[in-house]
Amino acid sequence: MTAVGVLAACGGHAPNSTGAVPTTTAPVIRTDITSRQQLQGTLGYAGSYTVVNQAGPGVFTGLPARGTLVTRGQVIYRVDGRPIPLFYGDAPAWRQLSAGVADGADNYELQANLVALGLAPSVLRVDNTFDWFTGQAVRNWQASLGQPQTGIFRPGDAIYMPGPIRVTAVEPRVGMFAQPGQPVLEATSTQHQVLVQLNVSLEPMVKAGDAVDIALPDGKSTAGTVSAISTVATAPAEGGQNGPPATATVTVTITITDPTAGGTLDLAPVSVGIVNDVHTGVLAVPVTALLAQPDGKYAVAVINENAGGRRTTVIVTTGLFDDRGIVEVASSELHEGMLVEVPTT
Repeated sequence: MTAVGVLAACGGHAPNSTGAVPTTTAPVIRTDITSRQQLQGTLGYAGSYTVVNQAGPGVFTGLPARGTLVTRGQVIYRVDGRPIPLFYGDAPAWRQLSAGVADGADNYELQANLVALGLAPSVLRVDNTFDWFTGQAVRNWQASLGQPQTGIFRPGDAIYMPGPIRVTAVEPRVGMFAQPGQPVLEATSTQHQVLVQLNVSLEPMVKAGDAVDIALPDGKSTAGTVSAISTVATAPAEGGQNGPPATATVTVTITITDPTAGGTLDLAPVSVGIVNDVHTGVLAVPVTALLAQPDGKYAVAVINENAGGRRTTVIVTTGLFDDRGIVEVASSELHEGMLVEVPTT
């Protein structure tokens, strides 16, 4: 982007050195200048999950509504009145767990959930072994659900997900027959994220770990971090003959620092400012102090108050432009604390 284009983007106008515009002064400051690439993104929820029926055949007697948030221990759905709650974990529930079963990560995750729900004896150790105390914790859990207290955990007694879920779609209706492996609902996590479709030409400017600013639809802003960049580019379908050529993009995933900042927004357009360069401890002036010169260079008008307000034009080299409306400048004749002429706002 040219310097004149940046001036327009910053909300200013090309400086006028004719003196026709009322002016005041601003100091030359030493500061850090941050350059950001402004991109359009979409605020949504992370994760995409399908909950399938693991409770066996029967009839659906309870289903959640779209938009329902389900946390650990809460019932997701019911088959023949049997409650199927949510547990947190990644290990698949593939076998029946009871006293004497071989050690395994599935024992550990069952124990961790029962402890988190406050249903385990205080002496229970969370490990890979299903012992008597684990069986007692299972019985306590079954009692809390109004189920027979067998002390045996069967596949399908709970649905494991990485964390809380947000229901986005429900496949069956109450009263419909339930079949094993049948999709019950679609869900996401409860954590917001921002997705940006980044032009592949800009990919070298962005890397995982980069800090970003996110402008939300309500006018507020929040911070985030680039958490992932897809390695596969997607080329959109070609437009009409008179349209611009299609450009390939990669998906940039951004994690929001404050998980509550997005409220309940979903698929909302946001503006993302990705930091692509920082210059520390440089001289800077307001963008409106720049004076365009006939040879394409830029200058600032230095005002010497000790010399009766004498005005001296100093040629400067511009650097980064900051979204605060200031620009990095360099010149052997320019020093911190000097006053430069700017239009009166």
